Amino acid sequence: MPAKKPEHVLLLLWLILTGLVFFGTVVCVDQGLIREMINSDRSHICMVLIAMYLIGLGHTFIRILYLSRELRIATCTGDLLLSHPAEQLNFDGNYIRIAGGPTLPAGFITDYIVDLIRSVPAARQGDTTNEQQNDLLEAYASKIRSTHEFGWFYIDLMLKVGFLGTLVGFILMLSSVANIGVLDSASMQKVLIQMSIGMSTALYTTLASLVGGILLGIPYHLLERGLNVLLENAVYLKEVQILPRLSAAA
Repeated sequence: MPAKKPEHVLLLLWLILTGLVFFGTVVCVDQGLIREMINSDRSHICMVLIAMYLIGLGHTFIRILYLSRELRIATCTGDLLLSHPAEQLNFDGNYIRIAGGPTLPAGFITDYIVDLIRSVPAARQGDTTNEQQNDLLEAYASKIRSTHEFGWFYIDLMLKVGFLGTLVGFILMLSSVANIGVLDSASMQKVLIQMSIGMSTALYTTLASLVGGILLGIPYHLLERGLNVLLENAVYLKEVQILPRLSAAA
């Protein structure tokens, strides 16, 4: 059995990361940095990026909860099978029941085993090929992985929105020069003020998109690692606990 980790380790890591981000945000608000960024951004794209980060954070929280639950169910399934090492398994519709014992808890792994037996009748004798088993497991994994791929697309979208803010800032900066007919000391001072506003817009939007993308990349990486652990558990239980018992029953 793969090495056990504390229950809900993904959720604990997510909470630690979010707590650190919240602490850093409180410090930035206390120092007036957030207010300065919002006031200096004439495009208001920084507000859009903050909203996008919060939406992405909520998405990672939902997926972290799902994966944590599935990993807990995988651990419970492994414990049940280890506690009944000699009992056979009975396939009953959408469930797998340990002979004389409990039913395996419903979840990703149990659904995969049930569909494996349904799709390939030879699995009852343990005669399926690795290619057939891997194709079905990959199909199951792709259902979860697709949501993670959306996360990476979402991060890339944030970076592009930040780049859009950079372009808007440069446009504001250059337009201040184009609108001045004659340069004198008074108009030059006005131009410099307008250029500083455009430059601050460009830099703050770039900064907001980079920081938001980095902070969202960490929880999405945790989701990828959690999915890999879930697949490792599925392969182990299938090869070591499920298929040998089905072969013995046959």
